[in-house]
Amino acid sequence: MTSILAFIVVLGVLIVVHELGHFITAKLAGISVPRFSVGFGPKVLGFKRGETEYVISALPLGGYVKMAGMGEDEALEVIEGGKDDIEVPPERRFDSKSIGTRAVVISAGVVMNFIFAVIVYAGLAYFESWEPLIGEVKADAPAAEAGLQAGDLILAVDGNKVKQWREFAEYVSARPGGSVVLTVARDGHELELETRVGRGVHPISGDSLSTGQIGVVRDTLNARRVPELAGSLVIGTQQTVAMSRIVIVFLGQLFSGQASARDIGGPIMIGQISGEAARAGIIPFLTFMAILSVHLAVLNLLPIPILDGGHLVFLAIEGVRGRALSIEARARLSQVGLLLILGIMVWALTADVLRLTGN
Repeated sequence: MTSILAFIVVLGVLIVVHELGHFITAKLAGISVPRFSVGFGPKVLGFKRGETEYVISALPLGGYVKMAGMGEDEALEVIEGGKDDIEVPPERRFDSKSIGTRAVVISAGVVMNFIFAVIVYAGLAYFESWEPLIGEVKADAPAAEAGLQAGDLILAVDGNKVKQWREFAEYVSARPGGSVVLTVARDGHELELETRVGRGVHPISGDSLSTGQIGVVRDTLNARRVPELAGSLVIGTQQTVAMSRIVIVFLGQLFSGQASARDIGGPIMIGQISGEAARAGIIPFLTFMAILSVHLAVLNLLPIPILDGGHLVFLAIEGVRGRALSIEARARLSQVGLLLILGIMVWALTADVLRLTGN
């Protein structure tokens, strides 16, 4: 149940973030937006405010902002489960705007996903990046057995220097059942203390978690914040860029045959990871959302019709030819793109099932 709820929250938030980029820039550009949909297919729930109908559709595996004049009525008829007759003034049509304006509107969804990731990473860096000063050592915990004390400042873990509590916590969290050597500063002296790493326990259910803990709590009164707001934004940007590179490298390996298509994660895998992240706490959950937001941004830039990258290719062709592809051609290509996306989804779902069955 936790996995299903977490999956709905993660996917819903990221879809809304992405489509808000298109929606806001389209409105600012004066383009008519008849529909803002979370999901594809027939409408399940919705309401209308002004000219725009806000809906939740039957297939919660994406979303879209329908803009007048995008020339894809046939494809949208398949996506929406119906066709609307909408007449708007020529100047409010998407295709009446300059190529530059249209490119900004199309790119805005991807940009919003990147911005979301930067903000999440920066927020975690800002609110979690305190110096690693121990405020409490829990009784009978591995840290107490090793001789750690409140007031100890952690300088390094296994010889790796740490400046932030988050760096120390992430290092320990990744080593459940192992041991680490902590270098700490105490009363002007440096000490090296080896401690075993226990397994974390969920604070509510009491279930054992696959994360390592040694039983120390950060000093919330005396510890100083390491990066300020500007520094946190730099960290957030660096982590977003690093994650983007990881996704791009994987895609390159996938297309070159160095990685298996069975490594693609589908909705079942995303749901499982969402549930695990939610059970581990708010920080792992937000981190997973940032990671998935970067994945969605990069994947949306693929030159597949119906994705943002496909629309940008249409605009590039128009810029080179001096005129747009015909409405019929764009509609046919968008239908092909839709079938391709559905095929990828089916393959990812199949890969999930194969992983679950051990095949």
